[in-house]
Amino acid sequence: MSEYAMQVCIFAEMVMDKWNELRTAYKLAQLKTLSATAQALSVHRSTVMRHVDALEENLGVTLFQRNDKGYIPTEAGLEIMRLGEVTDSQFSQLTARLKTKEQTLAGKITITCVAEIAGMLMPSIKQYQCQHPKMRIDIIGDLRNFNLEYGEADLAVRVGSKPETPDNVPFSLSEIKLGLCASKNYIEDFGMPNERELAQHKFIALKDRPEHLLWNEWIYHHVPEENIVVSASSQQILTHALFTGCGIGVLPQETINNNRDLVALSLGEEWSIPVWALVHRDMVKMPKIRKFVDTLLAQEKWTVDLF
Repeated sequence: MSEYAMQVCIFAEMVMDKWNELRTAYKLAQLKTLSATAQALSVHRSTVMRHVDALEENLGVTLFQRNDKGYIPTEAGLEIMRLGEVTDSQFSQLTARLKTKEQTLAGKITITCVAEIAGMLMPSIKQYQCQHPKMRIDIIGDLRNFNLEYGEADLAVRVGSKPETPDNVPFSLSEIKLGLCASKNYIEDFGMPNERELAQHKFIALKDRPEHLLWNEWIYHHVPEENIVVSASSQQILTHALFTGCGIGVLPQETINNNRDLVALSLGEEWSIPVWALVHRDMVKMPKIRKFVDTLLAQEKWTVDLF
């Protein structure tokens, strides 16, 4: 490889890092004068000169012959002009492709939430995909809080107190009311419980004990440990145990009221938990994200069948 060809290769590697200088040299090779180039790029003449001098110094070659008629590109300058033209064209095409993709909303949104509340999102997801059929929704149903800052998900749906992470924008979606209940099978076998007889009844609870799950902590604080007869890491498993009649548990009030096999228990405790959508501040203005959040916020009714 000739020395000149090596210089061209070196320049190609510098293109992305030195795009401002390259663009200036490309325009100068086209327009021939500092004034015309400065006007085209909306910069000062001194900026044009500084960019060209820096590029020549980095490459170790002379790009222009200076004379009273302006700036005449050398052989290296003409090569710069060709590479600049290709790069400028690629950037223009990329911009057009990205705008088209955003306008047509084709792509994917990744949502993280606990599996038990994924059902809340389905009406909004269905509506969103009817409006934007080229969009795909990936749902990560996991207890772990995925990091939006590192792109592990585009949007998180979380329950509890308002998230205070500075880089994320929270949107209030709903509020879920929870209460204690038992199945009719349990009532038939063990009788109707009251506040004075908790120690005589069986309960089911989540095995893990996050502090924000106040209803779960209430069970552990008010019920003897030997009375917690079923524990699991999944609320869905506990729901099966509750419907079977294994013990008393906690479900959304709406689920209790709409199910003939469940009996609401008035033990002096009810809980209300807010539901939040969380989006990173750098992503919140992206059309695909913004329109999905708008769809979530417009959802009139939120239901949780198995919390």
